[in-house]
Amino acid sequence: MIKRDYRIPEKLSGSGRLVTKEIQQVIDECRDNGGGRVVIPRGEYHIASLMLYSDITLYLESGAKLTGSTDWQDYTDFHVPSTLAYRHSRRVIDAWNLPPHYFNAMITAVEAENVAIVGEEGSEINGSDCFDPNGEEKFRGPMGIVMCRCSDVTLRGYTFADSANWSHQLDSCFNVRIDHVTVLAGHDGFNVHHCTNVCIEDCQIKTGDDCIAGYDARNIYIRNCYMNTSCNAFRFGGVNLTVERCTVEGPGIYPHRVSGRHNLLYAFEYYSLQDDDIRENSGNWKISDCKFRNADGFIHYVFGDEREHQTNRPMEHVLVENCEITGLLKTSEYKGTEKTRGSIVFSNVSVGFREEAETTVFLEVDDTVRADMAGVRKEQESVVLVREAKKGGNR
Repeated sequence: MIKRDYRIPEKLSGSGRLVTKEIQQVIDECRDNGGGRVVIPRGEYHIASLMLYSDITLYLESGAKLTGSTDWQDYTDFHVPSTLAYRHSRRVIDAWNLPPHYFNAMITAVEAENVAIVGEEGSEINGSDCFDPNGEEKFRGPMGIVMCRCSDVTLRGYTFADSANWSHQLDSCFNVRIDHVTVLAGHDGFNVHHCTNVCIEDCQIKTGDDCIAGYDARNIYIRNCYMNTSCNAFRFGGVNLTVERCTVEGPGIYPHRVSGRHNLLYAFEYYSLQDDDIRENSGNWKISDCKFRNADGFIHYVFGDEREHQTNRPMEHVLVENCEITGLLKTSEYKGTEKTRGSIVFSNVSVGFREEAETTVFLEVDDTVRADMAGVRKEQESVVLVREAKKGGNR
């Protein structure tokens, strides 16, 4: 059965006033009639918080733009039953200044099935960089898109710009397909905490914060994406991460929102937050046929590092093959735990440093890690591929 379209009246565009209620009424009508497409025609529509439901596609035609309110008090969190356990940790709440309305968002879906946001070329969702003096870090506003416990999710084709907090916050979602989405400025691009079976393909992610983040994630596939950031390309912990045919490049076009810096810190920053539930050790990462340009360091994993939230469960195995790693500035670290003997293997990988680098040591490991560097080609004769340290050294 072909489900019908429900079009938003074009007369709602261009006035500058919020039309959240009118658009939500159309979404609710679509839900009450079994689902379908809610079509946003060309024009600019100012909104606060919308809720999507099962079997609904929010469809943005070319030239359609959803613009978020600049007043944080216009938004609601819909009492999202998030699976992010750190949300209830007093230590994290105090450290990050997490407000009760932490999950305010422009678009929310909770426990929905077969839900989608699809945009034609030239469509946009814009968070207006909404400032919230009571928000996270005392300035972050609402999230962009929040999806909690959803399954069979599709995100495709649109541009998300100027998110006031994470552009896409997905937690405990299952079977997620993201393709041809562009993220510009704002904070994190895609967060996939506790998610399973996520494929992100053919996306352009240019952010001031992490491009792709998440822990306790399973079966995550990143293919044919371009990433540019003033933080980390990946802040990640999970099982079965595949990164193929991607380009990661610094310095960031958009500044880091807190420090103002533009340097790309690491291509891969390990993430295993103590204040959340993580079911198993991370491992089985395969990084292949990628180019990494002008990151300060390639990978940072130091189990026990509290500052970088690497204290819950350790990493086991990483394979890097057929990759170019150029323009490094500092030494990467891969240091594990004596209870779990980790490994990192490089096969057909070229490594090079910037002229201004103060070191040419590529990787430092400790005696809990097996590092196989046989497949590394050095761009400079002075490069030292691996430096070994005793467990606990150089912390």
